[in-house]
Amino acid sequence: MSFFNQLRSYSKQSGPGWIQAAVTLGGGTLVSALYLGVIGGYEFLWLQPLAMLMGYIMLTAISHVTLSKTDFKDRPFKLVEKHVSKPLAWGWLFATVLANVVFCSAQFALATDALQGSLGFTDVNPFVITFFLFVIGVSLMWLFSQESKVSRIVDGFIKSLVALIVLSFFGVVIVIGVNGDIALSELLNGLIPDFNALFKPTDSFTEAIELTGDFEGYWSGYISGSQRDIIIGAFGTAVGINMTFLLPYTLLKKKWKREDRTVARYDLFFGLLIPFILGASFLIIASASQFHAKKDSFVNEQAYHEVLDQRLEREHPSLKSLSQDELIHLRAEAPQADKDLSVMLAKRTVTDLSVSLRPILGDGSKVVFGIGVLAMALSTMLVHMMINGYAIGEALGRPNKKKLFLVGAMIPAFTGFISPILWSGQVKTALAVPASVIATTLLPIAYLIFFLLMNSRKAMGADRPKKKALTNGLMLVAMGIASFASVWALLSKVRSEVAYEQYFGWIGIIGLPLLILIGTYSFLKKEKI
Repeated sequence: MSFFNQLRSYSKQSGPGWIQAAVTLGGGTLVSALYLGVIGGYEFLWLQPLAMLMGYIMLTAISHVTLSKTDFKDRPFKLVEKHVSKPLAWGWLFATVLANVVFCSAQFALATDALQGSLGFTDVNPFVITFFLFVIGVSLMWLFSQESKVSRIVDGFIKSLVALIVLSFFGVVIVIGVNGDIALSELLNGLIPDFNALFKPTDSFTEAIELTGDFEGYWSGYISGSQRDIIIGAFGTAVGINMTFLLPYTLLKKKWKREDRTVARYDLFFGLLIPFILGASFLIIASASQFHAKKDSFVNEQAYHEVLDQRLEREHPSLKSLSQDELIHLRAEAPQADKDLSVMLAKRTVTDLSVSLRPILGDGSKVVFGIGVLAMALSTMLVHMMINGYAIGEALGRPNKKKLFLVGAMIPAFTGFISPILWSGQVKTALAVPASVIATTLLPIAYLIFFLLMNSRKAMGADRPKKKALTNGLMLVAMGIASFASVWALLSKVRSEVAYEQYFGWIGIIGLPLLILIGTYSFLKKEKI
């Protein structure tokens, strides 16, 4: 069979890879891609592809483990319990459920913002919107739980949403390019990895930093730290903990077998890797073209003040105790060079980007971005529900029970329904901090679990990788990067000024090496028995 015939055959069977793309092309990717464009311009275009490539390596390992076993009783969760560690298996499941329940509400909030802010539903009560999203989500999950022919409707819908995300932002980039706002040579150079950004600001900021005089060192450190955080964060979050739990169940639902392992790799490549790279890259290009190192670009006043106030606090330690009038005066009297850098470095939202593009796209800019963001939120919301359905069924020992799947899927949908309450203020912090710490800590553990399974004589037997050195080398690189990113994220919590964040940061810092030791010791012991 020719390559193109193979490709056509694989595309007809595809599904699990697209579902993975739907969950990762969500609000987190949106925020990080926008800020990558702001702070790094085109120079960070290499980052998202490389980060997802690491995730792709581990997900292909998960698909290999899943499809090498012919009995449903040997699904990965049970293999982990039997051949690695029961505590790690249940920690993996618990972290997955927690991530779904907490971050699904964020997708409901994102969809609500898109509908109210960009698509003409300004005066609609947010609870009315979240109720309809709840009904849509539960209805589609009911369809997905049915026989394969009916569930294909949901497969097709999710594929369409992912395609819509990519096409919406692709259209924006085409219009920007036609308008002459994209420097093609800089864009191509941005595809070449440059890890110097971990240690120094990109060259675009050099002149602006030099104009700040005595605060040149402050701004260099601020920009370098922000770049480092966004680079490491992208490597740690391209693939989430719940994605590692989801993949086996979507593969098994397709009734794929050992002979379909190649199909699974193609599916992850064309359904996950390519759409993610395109969608994230288009967002970075759009953001970079409008905001990077531009002191006169559109900026949200609150985001601008957050950056400027941090610089002013360095000079005036009592800043937080000033009255509002005193603070306004201090901001007004700040040196222009500091104000310019604060504009350049302020974080942008998709609304800011749509406003900045209005001269190019016209009034339709809000609609174009609104559609893309709504598709992002809907697709990720649906997959969070799907994952939770599988996880709750597994937790109760009945993963094939349709009613349990629906009950599990409804749990994150309910938190989404009340997202106007949950995803705001102190409640948001109280939920998001522990959830992100647990998910961040357990992601390297999930990678470790499948590294151990791939090399398990008892679990895999003759299905262990043939090119062992190459496969293990790639997995170790992915595990190492995920672990480094995890530790970095946890250290940022430890360094926080908020005691609540510090507490959970220390839990993660202590828990990660402890879990690694428990898992490795348990695995080696089981292999010898």
